[in-house]
Formats: sequence, C-alpha cells, structure tokens
Amino acid sequence: MRKTSTYTRNERGEWRPQYKIVPAPINDWPPRFGALARWMFSFPGYLWPLNLFWVGITLATWTWLTPALEAMQTFELWWVSLILCRNLALTLLLFGGLHLYLHVFHGQGSSYRFTLKPLATNSGRFLFRNQVFDNMLRTLFSAVPIFTGFEILTYWGFANGYLGYPGVAADPFLFWGWFIFLLLMGPVIHSIHFYLGHRLLHKRWLYLRVHALHHHNVEVGPWSGLAMHPVEHAIYFSTVIVQWLMALHPVNALFQIQLAIFNAATAHTGFERIKFSDWFTIEGGSHFHYLHHKHFECNYGGSLVVLDRLFGTFHDGSEAGDAVMRQRLRAISRA
Repeated sequence: MRKTSTYTRNERGEWRPQYKIVPAPINDWPPRFGALARWMFSFPGYLWPLNLFWVGITLATWTWLTPALEAMQTFELWWVSLILCRNLALTLLLFGGLHLYLHVFHGQGSSYRFTLKPLATNSGRFLFRNQVFDNMLRTLFSAVPIFTGFEILTYWGFANGYLGYPGVAADPFLFWGWFIFLLLMGPVIHSIHFYLGHRLLHKRWLYLRVHALHHHNVEVGPWSGLAMHPVEHAIYFSTVIVQWLMALHPVNALFQIQLAIFNAATAHTGFERIKFSDWFTIEGGSHFHYLHHKHFECNYGGSLVVLDRLFGTFHDGSEAGDAVMRQRLRAISRA
C-alpha cells in the first residue's frame, strides 16, 4: 500500500493520507513482475523492515523462550505456565509500549494520527467506562490465554508426530525450501484468513452477539487490536490451523500466531505511521483497517491481499471513496 505523510485536517480533527490506497502488486493481474520485484525487495517493502523484524522475533522466541520440543510431548504445568507467562510479557511489551509511546507520552504528537478524538474515558460501551482498561483486560485475560492455547496444541502435536510430515522433513532441500516459502506466505495467509473470518463475523447473528464488542472501538489504540469476544479470538487465531495442515516445523505455526498478534497491535495504533525521527518512519496503523472501524461496512480484510476489491467492499481512503461507499449502502438498504 502506498503510504503518504501530509494532508490538512478537517474541521472535525480528522486526517487522511494524501493519496488513495493502492493495493500491492501481488493483487495485479496479469502480473507486473518488475513492480512485484521492487515491492518485494525495496525498503520499505514486503520483506523489510517489518516482516523480517517479526520473523526475527519469532526465531528468538523459539530459540530462547520456548522449551525443547521433546519436553512438550505431554501436557505439564511447568511448560504450559512458562509459555503463558512469556506471552503475557511479550504482549505487555508490544501493546503497552506502543500505547505509552503514542497515547501517553505522545512521542510523535498528532503527526499521522487519523483523528484527534481521545480514547474513551467515560463511556458505557466499555468495562469500567474506560476504553483502555476494557481493552487491556480483554487482551490479557482472553486473547493471551486463547492464542497460548493454540500455541500449546501446536507444540504438543508436533512433539507427538500428529503435525508435520516426517518423510518430507527428512529431505533438507525440501524442508528448507518449504520452511522459507511458508514464512514468506505467512502474511498472505493471515490476510486471506482475516478477510474470511471477518466477513463471517459480520453476519447479523455473530455480529450482534460477538463482533459488535470489537466495534465499540471507533477511535482505536494498540490495545483495541485484540479487544474482542472470546469467540472472535478463537476465530481470529484459528489462522494457525493453516500451518497445522502445511508446516513441517512448529516455527512456521508460531510465526503465524505471532503475526496475528503483531498485526492486531500495529493495525490499531490510530496512527498511519510510527515516527522515530524526521527521516525514519515505519508502517503503523493501517488506514485501510481504520476505515473499517470508522465506516463498518468496508475493508473487511487485510491491506495485503485486497479481497474487498474483488467483492465490492473496497474503500480507497479518498473522499470519492466515501461517496461510493454511501451509494453502495443506500442500494443495500433499498434492496
């Protein structure tokens, strides 16, 4: 997606990037191989800085913060507790760190912030009438145990030979080729799975009973990313099941889980980019997904594989896109 920096705020304090959202070249047909290569290897691009950074976090987690696979053949309190505590600590570090930098210490002021409206501190939509407290509780006491459960089942399955394909894994060429391919495909898998799960959650019965809780967050901060109903947590983190069916090594599954965690935090910062200096910024909150929180009935998927464009729910972030969306919603209401 094209990222931009400057645009005048409107009278409501709302800001939008200067240019329309342009889907990545992976969505083009017929393929434009030159554009695809530039997107893949440029800086910033598909590989770096973010995705390779997340891969590095996953490898460090596996190497230094995860028990030996052989020790996880049976469920034991010590290693289950270790993984749960590790996940709580990593979540506090990532989500809490982003929240403190952007919303407490105001490390970059209002630069790249989508709206100047503050996070709610006296609203009946949230537990304790406080959005941040509500979001933290739902993240730490629902999301973390649920994605930890998926991770524990992953290790137990691989340790006992229920997951993975030992015959293929024995061939070093096939193993490393497939291992790297699945790492590269992790963000694509996440984007497609997110779209499918999200459209399901917008079915009336599930929306009213489950997904509406997440949409209490109109103005968003990092803790909003995993502020969900437990059923939605289970659907969201079921992305790892794709790796259960395909992966030869648990690191691929761990990366898929952690990618879902990382993306939830960064996509809900409330800022389009995170600014470290005047010359260095990285992708922060997705304008693509922010528009979904603002308008509800657009941009159901991720900004990498834009299935919304295929199914007619794509909003390009422009004022013209606002008009197209309003026209589509009026047509739906008359049907």
